[in-house]
Amino acid sequence: MNDELKPWSVTASRITYEDRWIRLRSDDCLTADGTIVAPFHVLDYPDWINVIPVMPDGRVLLIREYRHGCGEIVLGLVAGGVEPGDIEAGDAAMAAARRELREETGYEASTFVKLLASYPNASSHSNIVTSWLALGLSRAGEPCFDPAENIELLFADLADILADLRSGAVIMQSMHVAALYAAESWLRTRNAEGLK
Repeated sequence: MNDELKPWSVTASRITYEDRWIRLRSDDCLTADGTIVAPFHVLDYPDWINVIPVMPDGRVLLIREYRHGCGEIVLGLVAGGVEPGDIEAGDAAMAAARRELREETGYEASTFVKLLASYPNASSHSNIVTSWLALGLSRAGEPCFDPAENIELLFADLADILADLRSGAVIMQSMHVAALYAAESWLRTRNAEGLK
């Protein structure tokens, strides 16, 4: 570790924009060597989760949906933000994972394995995304999409998905890609150790 690295000092901060989805914070900062960085915009999002549901036959459940940021229909994972009700439930990331899995797919899981927690973009986002593996899936009913959601469910072999990613045949959100590789590692270790 470099002992000379130090956090910036914030000399002023203001909320430039805020709604129920995002808060844009504009900070005036001073680096350790005296450089002024102003304004530096920080996106304050709620924490996020994503879930890799694994069916009893080993296939993973993915979703396809339109993503307006890139203007395309994209393959991805069950995902969403932590909501106030999740926070009240205790382990907010776990509660959000359970809720989003049920809402987006109609499935419930008997076991959730925390794969990793990471910053989506540490340079400008303040939130953390937690990735979960969902095991012991059972159908609980029909999906209950948010008003702007239109989701298609897709079952696929994890090895095939990763091969498509490596070849460039599929482009996914980077947070989802990281979660898929973490899932592959966890499942490979479990299989090597003969765990159920």
